[in-house]
Amino acid sequence: MAMFTEFHKGSLPLHSLNFGTIILLPKGNDVKQIQQYRPICLLNVSFKIFTKVVTNRVVKIATRIIKPTQMAFLPGRNIMEGAVILHETIHELHTKKQNGVILKIDFEKAYDKVRWDFLQQSLRMKGFSPMVVGCKPASKEEIQGDPLSPILFNIVVDMLAIILSRAKSNGQVRGVVPHLIEGGLSILQYADDTVLFLDHDLEQAKKLENDSLHLSGLKINFHKSEIFCFGQAKECESLYSTLFGCKVGEYPFRYLGLPMHFRKLNNKDWKLIEDRIEKKLSNWKGKMLSYGGRLVLLNSVLSSLPMFMISFFENDSHKKKYRLVKWPLVCLPKDQGGLGVQNLEIQNKCLLSKWLFKLFNEEGMWQELIKNIVQVENKLGDSHFLKESHECQRPLPKLREVQTC
Repeated sequence: MAMFTEFHKGSLPLHSLNFGTIILLPKGNDVKQIQQYRPICLLNVSFKIFTKVVTNRVVKIATRIIKPTQMAFLPGRNIMEGAVILHETIHELHTKKQNGVILKIDFEKAYDKVRWDFLQQSLRMKGFSPMVVGCKPASKEEIQGDPLSPILFNIVVDMLAIILSRAKSNGQVRGVVPHLIEGGLSILQYADDTVLFLDHDLEQAKKLENDSLHLSGLKINFHKSEIFCFGQAKECESLYSTLFGCKVGEYPFRYLGLPMHFRKLNNKDWKLIEDRIEKKLSNWKGKMLSYGGRLVLLNSVLSSLPMFMISFFENDSHKKKYRLVKWPLVCLPKDQGGLGVQNLEIQNKCLLSKWLFKLFNEEGMWQELIKNIVQVENKLGDSHFLKESHECQRPLPKLREVQTC
């Protein structure tokens, strides 16, 4: 407490605390260029205590000052919500042959490129006190490992959402699927993972490219960015690609670790999970493990690998499978004659049932989108689905009978 008292009085020698050790981590196995290393700063513990206290205070108001299109590092927001919105928007644009352009942006070393003067101006616009805005930074960059950095970065990239919102209000740009989301969808963000949505209009795209994307000091890596066109915009795909200097994307593309496609995923699209499981298995082949040891590794390691994807997509349980022993028997507890292997099909249904609960008990952008697509009532027991459901909504009618407590 004495250290905090000195800090607030301004008598604490910050130079003795404000330091860190920088190390370089390779981004891959075959690293040959300096750009392939990622600098990570190991901060002084006392410094992190101060920033953690500030973070605990700022996070209480963060959801009020940061737009709902930002899903990262904020209480009550989930990484999966942005994936649902993007997945359903792609399906809607494709099946209804609506005009639209989706730009998946990759920022180059996002945290390292933030301009401090832009961050200070953003804090002023959000209503932070002069004492907070005027704090001298540890460096002119956002620091990896600093508890406060994710929130500050969200405030910086939120300015892009604000710029787009104002441009949309002034009629300068238009979003997509305005019949599903009020005002149309213009942007989705998860920290620096940004997806922009534009109506088919080359002029507004040029304005966006010239003005909005070059603020804040963030540098866009257009070589890793991708563009997707729908409807009449498909005919101008090469023009959009040349304008933004990025490649035309291919399906399925990955967003937040999930494959995105306008159709249902096939076995080939799940190959990533299969490869990860096979890689784990190959490391075990040379080990002298008992059956009990293999079972422990199966439940603790392999079962967790597909967990992220099966919480989003439905399992194809209707397909015929052949096993030497009935799978329900294998999944029984050991005291009942089984092996205690986790049943991924049941876990899949449990994880999907969380979406059903959130759909009827919470409000948000993805709930508005899904309800407008499937025309569903607000009561769990009386819900009915009038339209043909897409992959994200297909499990919902099947889960209506799930008992929630």
